[in-house]
Amino acid sequence: MQEAAYPPPLRAWLVIALLLLAYTVAFVDRQILSLMVQPIRADLGLDDTAISLLHGFAFAIFYTFLGLFLGRRADQGSRKALMVGGMVLWCLATVACGFAQNFTQLFVARIFVGVGEATLSPAAYSLISDSFAPAKRGRAMSVYTMGVFVGSGLALVLGGMAVTATSGHTMIDMPLAGPVRPWQAAFMVVGLPGLLVAALMLLLREPPRRERAGQTMPGLAQTFAFFRARAATIGCIVVGFGVNSIISYGLSAWVPSLFIRVHHWAAAEIALAYGLVLLTAGCGGILTGGWLADRMTAAGLADGPLRASLLGMLAVIPVVPFVGLGATPAVSLAALAWTSFFLGVPTGIAPAALHAITPNEYRGQVTALYLFAINLIGLGFGPTLVALATDHLFAADLAVGRSLALVTGIASVLAFALIASARRGYGKAV
Repeated sequence: MQEAAYPPPLRAWLVIALLLLAYTVAFVDRQILSLMVQPIRADLGLDDTAISLLHGFAFAIFYTFLGLFLGRRADQGSRKALMVGGMVLWCLATVACGFAQNFTQLFVARIFVGVGEATLSPAAYSLISDSFAPAKRGRAMSVYTMGVFVGSGLALVLGGMAVTATSGHTMIDMPLAGPVRPWQAAFMVVGLPGLLVAALMLLLREPPRRERAGQTMPGLAQTFAFFRARAATIGCIVVGFGVNSIISYGLSAWVPSLFIRVHHWAAAEIALAYGLVLLTAGCGGILTGGWLADRMTAAGLADGPLRASLLGMLAVIPVVPFVGLGATPAVSLAALAWTSFFLGVPTGIAPAALHAITPNEYRGQVTALYLFAINLIGLGFGPTLVALATDHLFAADLAVGRSLALVTGIASVLAFALIASARRGYGKAV
């Protein structure tokens, strides 16, 4: 039976715009914590390792494991309903972070932020693949994935403005909540707008599923057989991109603290500077990576997405240590801009690379597997490895730059090696 035509370009790109907005909200809610490290530490009596658990493992632990189940739901059920329900949950959980009075309460609230956000990307990437032909998916997925940098950048810029506005206040009166500390108010304020976006998501029209291997949904035995047959190639890709994300999450968690502690910048200053770097260099890198991958695919290179990713990864290796080791804030900021651009190149390509070797029946699940690696390895270990090095290897708060250089430098080399090894079986799998 002939497949239905892809949706008209205007409708398809409107879907991308709405998904990008949702992903931006997700990263604002996820990353706002990085700017609140110092006041949360002071108010709750925490060290860097405890903060890293809030930033990483509290969010990642259920995001990763529930994501595998939710990926299968995205392959079988309503993708729109899955995303809307998840969005309502993570927005309310972000607001709940503002009511936390101790580490345990904040940890539990962050878990539910992760549970809610785990619904979004498996369903979103599946929708995108059903809305765009293969030669156009790299750009489409890169625009959606731009939410990583748009959301992180806005979290920093808006968070910095909030820090400036509340710098002279020890408590803020919030409607219904009463007097709360400024960092608690920040969580409440950023969590609520996402509910409006969730309402807009109800307008989405799901495209027909296409590029299926069979007429019926495979059972668990068939699913395991598929992934076992592609284990080497898929494994190298998801672990390689997972290790690469250690760099992104390590930087996002600790660059503000680096500039505050070592370069003596105010929180609002580094928030604005880092936010603009992500919004410009990061987004530019993602769009460049999608364009490059599509050009290579259209030219007949089956491994085009991996080639484009490797170019970006190679450019990161010699520069990323200087984010932490720069002798002046200008050097660190320049290295950060370079790194953010070239980190962006593979960020938007990875799902397109996986979907090219995966039938429709498994795309939500392979995306969930990819996100499992990104979040367990990158979000789980990135902030925590830096914190452990600062607290225990160097045993000094001012050594956070050396910790960043050590962790991100090693991760950049390992990620490049893993993605390079994935190219051996990739062309045949396509």
